[in-house]
Amino acid sequence: MPLTQRIRTALSIGIPLAVTALLLFAGVPIPESAAAPELPAGADRAEISPITGDPGLGDDVEATYVRLHYPSPYSTMAHPEACDWISFVRYRARSGPERSSDADAVLTMQPGTFSGAANLNPQAPQVVRKAAANGKFAEYISMDRRANCAEDHTGWTAAQQAGDYRVAADYYFHGKTVDGRSYRYQTPQDLSYLGEYGLALTMDDWRVVIQYLLPDAGDRHKSFCGGHSLGAFLVGPMMAWDFDRNPATVEDAGFNLCGGGSVPEDGFAMTDPAGFSGVPPLDAFMSAVGGALRPAVDALLKNGLGVAQWPVMAASEVMNAYQLAAMAADQQPDAESDLKTLVPTDLRAEPWMRLMYGKDYLDLFTGNNLPRDFRLTNTAELGMLFDQNSAEYVMQAGLGFYDCATAGKTYPVPNGLASVPVLGPTLFIIPMRVGYGQNYTPVDHGQLCGWKNYDRVPASTIDGIDPVRGNPTDRDHEVTDIREFAHAMNPGWQPTDFFEEFTPLRIITDTIFALGLGRDGELQQLQNRSGGVLNFLLHGDRWQSTPAGQRNLTLLAGDSPLQNAGYAGLLPANAKLIPGYRHYDVITAAERQNNGMPEMASTLIADFLTRP
Repeated sequence: MPLTQRIRTALSIGIPLAVTALLLFAGVPIPESAAAPELPAGADRAEISPITGDPGLGDDVEATYVRLHYPSPYSTMAHPEACDWISFVRYRARSGPERSSDADAVLTMQPGTFSGAANLNPQAPQVVRKAAANGKFAEYISMDRRANCAEDHTGWTAAQQAGDYRVAADYYFHGKTVDGRSYRYQTPQDLSYLGEYGLALTMDDWRVVIQYLLPDAGDRHKSFCGGHSLGAFLVGPMMAWDFDRNPATVEDAGFNLCGGGSVPEDGFAMTDPAGFSGVPPLDAFMSAVGGALRPAVDALLKNGLGVAQWPVMAASEVMNAYQLAAMAADQQPDAESDLKTLVPTDLRAEPWMRLMYGKDYLDLFTGNNLPRDFRLTNTAELGMLFDQNSAEYVMQAGLGFYDCATAGKTYPVPNGLASVPVLGPTLFIIPMRVGYGQNYTPVDHGQLCGWKNYDRVPASTIDGIDPVRGNPTDRDHEVTDIREFAHAMNPGWQPTDFFEEFTPLRIITDTIFALGLGRDGELQQLQNRSGGVLNFLLHGDRWQSTPAGQRNLTLLAGDSPLQNAGYAGLLPANAKLIPGYRHYDVITAAERQNNGMPEMASTLIADFLTRP
């Protein structure tokens, strides 16, 4: 008798709780049982495993890893069997209902570019906990996109079991084996099957997860769809998607699958930003243009350009270096980092490191003043890689500050721009608002430099941050606990990753085509479009193209590049800007904030999910 049938038989004679408890305690995946919802069409089994080892869960939040066996209807190329599964992490209140259909709200979240489900570890339990404080039970579903199936976790698992991150370094960077297995760098040709993993598959996987959690269409008024970064930009297509391609039927439409509303974080939910739907002849022309271009683009993506695995700057090698730094900071936070001897200097990672961490423009050519050139604790190493006062561009969080003497950077722009007369508060305000001009690096290459966590930096001054005369940062701009950040990024203790090493570039190109250049083939399913610039100018329709008729909560980091869209009048009318936050902070900010207030992003989301 199959295991599933045996479990169901046990249920009929009253002993399921004992069986389930034993399996959970042993950490064994539990196949679909009578306690689980029915499987959507196309999915033939489910596995559920408990997740332990996350202090952020506390005693009141439970996390489980759920896998649905659902072979892609869009895959024609040979691929690993692991890629026939959809997976996600389900967070729920321990005191709440066991079935998602009995919860008051269910939020499914898409992570960003090169991001996995663990990206959302810090935020998820906070939302569940705060919803419970409002007297409601909300579930937070952190989705792990299908492309994570291509990753090799062997070294991370072994290093976690050994309690030594060097085991992972030896496996991923030095050719050592683990249980007879060795790491193999995957080329774009090896991963060509990911060129089929586009927007349509992402939308379909999202639909399957929602239908699995809420099989009764009548319950989907409490289904919310959200995402961070790239995930936020996927929310609009999801809300506008027509899954059966029949406009006359709406039960399957994305705006009904996500009937409660949308929650884009540091990104925008858009369905038709240009407003082509208001000009049918132009819309038809752009669709024809897209129809002519897409086959050539898709062919490239299926033949070597589907993922960022290039001879210069390979995503997997950069992400492995980042995860190694996080594991080191999680396991041995105060020990001196030896990543400089563990991570090789080669073309797969070196250009990226120079682009992201140089002190001045000369460093782009010399490779000086990079993280490997300083003596740092493991925590300070991670801080140098991701803190908003050290890292460049968008991969930033307010994690604290160096515990040693520092000097200002002049790359990509020099510190002190805000104090330049006239130009400072006008021309330079855009780069200043996204962090440029507030970047620092240790002064002494030979002195061991530690790290002050977010709650140990100086208090705010009357005038705020002054890179010339005052503190380089203050408590209002440091909001993420670097210890929690390191743990979330450590892939050894959990089944999902903070990073998605092989984000299919087709998701991005498809989204660009669907939202602007034209919809042909499966992209025709993006049918329920509204608003947009041309629609506004010609018909007086909505200026923004956020999904019409649905509740929307857009959360933006107060120091995010995206807020500059406000200069063009493109910010959604109800967008909430959270002061002092950077791109990652919106999903990683600590539950206890320095200003004594509750963490704002999770608070706003919990209120949105549980209050009319």
